[in-house]
Amino acid sequence: MTILTLAVILTMAFGFAWLADRVGLPTVVGQIGAGMVLGPAGFHYLASTHSIGSWAEIGLLILMFLAGIESDFDLLKRHARQAVVVAIAGVVTPFVVFLVFGWLLGESNQQALLWAVLFSATSVSITAQLLAEYGQVKSTAGATILGAAVLDDLLAILMWTIYQTVFRIGSGGNRPLWLTVAFMVIFLVVFAIIVLKYLGRVVTYIGRVPLPGAKLAFILAVLLASADLAEWVGFSGAIVAFLLGLFFSQESNANQVEHSFITVGQTIFIPVFFVNIGLKVSLANQWANLPLILMLTILAIGTKWFGAYAGARWSRIDHHSAQIIGAGMVSRGEMAIVIADLALSVKTINSHTYALLTIVILLTTIFTPIALKRLLND
Repeated sequence: MTILTLAVILTMAFGFAWLADRVGLPTVVGQIGAGMVLGPAGFHYLASTHSIGSWAEIGLLILMFLAGIESDFDLLKRHARQAVVVAIAGVVTPFVVFLVFGWLLGESNQQALLWAVLFSATSVSITAQLLAEYGQVKSTAGATILGAAVLDDLLAILMWTIYQTVFRIGSGGNRPLWLTVAFMVIFLVVFAIIVLKYLGRVVTYIGRVPLPGAKLAFILAVLLASADLAEWVGFSGAIVAFLLGLFFSQESNANQVEHSFITVGQTIFIPVFFVNIGLKVSLANQWANLPLILMLTILAIGTKWFGAYAGARWSRIDHHSAQIIGAGMVSRGEMAIVIADLALSVKTINSHTYALLTIVILLTTIFTPIALKRLLND
């Protein structure tokens, strides 16, 4: 990515965010819209290249780190049971509905199961941004959404791994399921030991180094390295970023660390992440698929909202908070895009189907902050 490209992305991101705010829409909708205008859906000025994707991935990690550091660990523990129920209901409902819907359309078991896995995923990044914007991260709904979304990500990773193993596709299909799960568990245990026993001491020592930004640079390096290693073993880098942020939320200098990451993230990397979502959308030759796109979008919104809402109500959460939880879990965002990218790379789907799926994912991603903003304003 050239310097000019970065300048254009940031200018468009902040310009469209300002316009969105002026008309009463969440700023993230404006930033995604900027990507659509710049990309294949608009003027074809930019495409989602590997270099832009790398910057966007850093933005995602910082966003999830901030979601973790702004969370209340005790509140998350208190709402753990509700989060588990919401996560399971929010995964089972779309999984069953999309599997049956695929069969009704005459799709193969492999294709119908791919839809079921993909639309069972949840993206918490946009919801986390909006919860932070409205100071709701530490509310009952906010804590439940964050906890449930992390569990949803774990379930999505597990389902994709099983899918690869069953249909023997990609490199993951050659690795036994038990071995992949073992790698994940070992990684989590080692990660927890290192973070809980040693990271705090090392950060304290780094903080004494008389160099501007030394602590920020070190924590950022730990964040990126941990996420990369997590992806290598088949785990989610976004979940690791959230857990790392949750660890720092318990530290005495949490506010200082949070402020530093907000400055770096919100200025550069997080806008690139949202713009990159828009860059992935292509409308070429999709008008004929408009009825299918609308049906998939309605099902994607309805199943996740209903499943999460029902799980919240089952857990005795009040109606309004349950509505917020339902809306907050709708977005498929980066997790579904990752699954679609993987499916495309192993030729489970073609580029035409990939474009269709990204449009549906984008529509759920745009719907979430709009619906959530209305509910949070009530």
